[in-house]
Amino acid sequence: MNGPIQPPELPPRYYLSNFTRLLDTVASQYGDLLAPREHAFLQMFAQASEALRCLYVRLVSRRGPLFRTGQLDYPELGDLAAALQEGVACGLLQREDSPDFAALATLLRKAELAAIYGDALVDARRLRKPELVAAVTAAFDEAALVAGWRRWRDDDDWLVAPASTEVVALLQLLFFGNGYQDLTEFVLSDLGYANYARYSLNPDYRLFSTRAEIDEYLELLQLKQIFRNTTAVGDRGTLVALGRRLRGPAAGPAVVELRNRLRLRLARQCEREGFLGEARALYQTCNLHPARQRLARLLAPTDPASAYALCEAIESDPWCEAERDFARRSLPPLAKRLGRPSASPPRDAFTQDRLCLPRQSHVEQAALRHYLQSWPEAYHLENLLFNASFGLAFWEQIFAPVPGAFVNPFQAAPLDMHSPRFLRARRTALEQRLEELAQVDLAVCLLTAYQRHQGITNVWVAWRAGLKEVLEKALRTIPRAHWLAIWRRMLFDPDANRNGFPDLLLLYPGEAYQLVEVKGPGDQLQANQRRWMRFFKTQGIPASLCRVSWRDD
Repeated sequence: MNGPIQPPELPPRYYLSNFTRLLDTVASQYGDLLAPREHAFLQMFAQASEALRCLYVRLVSRRGPLFRTGQLDYPELGDLAAALQEGVACGLLQREDSPDFAALATLLRKAELAAIYGDALVDARRLRKPELVAAVTAAFDEAALVAGWRRWRDDDDWLVAPASTEVVALLQLLFFGNGYQDLTEFVLSDLGYANYARYSLNPDYRLFSTRAEIDEYLELLQLKQIFRNTTAVGDRGTLVALGRRLRGPAAGPAVVELRNRLRLRLARQCEREGFLGEARALYQTCNLHPARQRLARLLAPTDPASAYALCEAIESDPWCEAERDFARRSLPPLAKRLGRPSASPPRDAFTQDRLCLPRQSHVEQAALRHYLQSWPEAYHLENLLFNASFGLAFWEQIFAPVPGAFVNPFQAAPLDMHSPRFLRARRTALEQRLEELAQVDLAVCLLTAYQRHQGITNVWVAWRAGLKEVLEKALRTIPRAHWLAIWRRMLFDPDANRNGFPDLLLLYPGEAYQLVEVKGPGDQLQANQRRWMRFFKTQGIPASLCRVSWRDD
């Protein structure tokens, strides 16, 4: 019997190779946009000894900012003391002899704190570390705390921090194109836990085209942090000032998207705080859902005519499904206030089964067992099947070289995958693909794609056991027109329409199928589920609602 597959063993200094690859890539793609300080860091790092470069990468990858040299243990570096001395001498490392006690306390163990300061406290060793830190802080001023530590420490146990961490953060931003990926992506890929698609990383398609865009993006990140701090303390005056700083125009897709997200969050906070004029001004300059929806709500009480006109504009050219639903709900009451003719949207009427079943922990499994009495096959899939089919059907278009879509080799999707830009930037290619899918054997086409891409990370495809078999049966049973209609709707609003699919797929393989959304006692359809059910009804796609109640057997 074969044991579990072991991940490959990484070479001792793998992390240095990964970090060097990151630096080389950024220098190649953005060298013309880097500031003198950033070029100086690249040169300093390249000229350092290999041991120092390894040490720097180790430290900059850990949570700091301060580290005790006496606790560093990297056998692969050889003479660690020499690397430390070199790092301080050349400026890659900074020695800290006057630390902030709050930072120092995180590096000292409870026993060490008691040994340094315990003589001045009663029962210091019986206190928990947080209590001991609080007692020590109350008993001594900052200077005395640091002086006590200096007298106690060994000569070989001093504090060090990696220098230029803000430069490294910028280089990582330029490499990954976002603030949430980091060097662990290299490791996951090296170990085989993530296998990313091969796509073009054309320098001409880089995320930032000017230094001004980079600087503006960094400023927006600072404003984002200020906003977080402001929200925590309830500083209303700063909210208004932040709003004014966010009203200006932005250049470049990354800057525009970040500015819009901040405008939206700030506008919602201003609305909560009662700064309605500031909220309206921010919503008017924000091209991100639900900005127009929120603006219409603000306008409705005092300016129903403007709210009505905005809802008409939304209905005729919606950014997403949720926005269109909002407009259709809002227009009738606004029309009534304005004395205009209106008709309320029809009430939803879905095919329903009402089942009284023996109580189980999962209502979907209870319904599944019931339907297996009348259907030969039934599967609890939720979003798995249609998302996977979408990812396989449009694989080449998803990973196509589009400006600003791919900026690092560790992406499961293009950067614009969940925005309206995805469709706009690829409309011709996607329409051509839909025409192809209308002609080919879908089962052969998608199963071939499955074989070709199996295991490659794609945000749409979860490579689960049994997916291929269910996919093949579904492709040979569900009519082509139904697949195409579902995919077209997903393309219109990928972010919202990747969710909300019915729980169950019932099959007579090759003959008939049924989609079933299961709701237990007290559960109601969510908005995105309701939209899918309406869509299925208009397209003649067999879908029903199953409401389950429990019986005590």
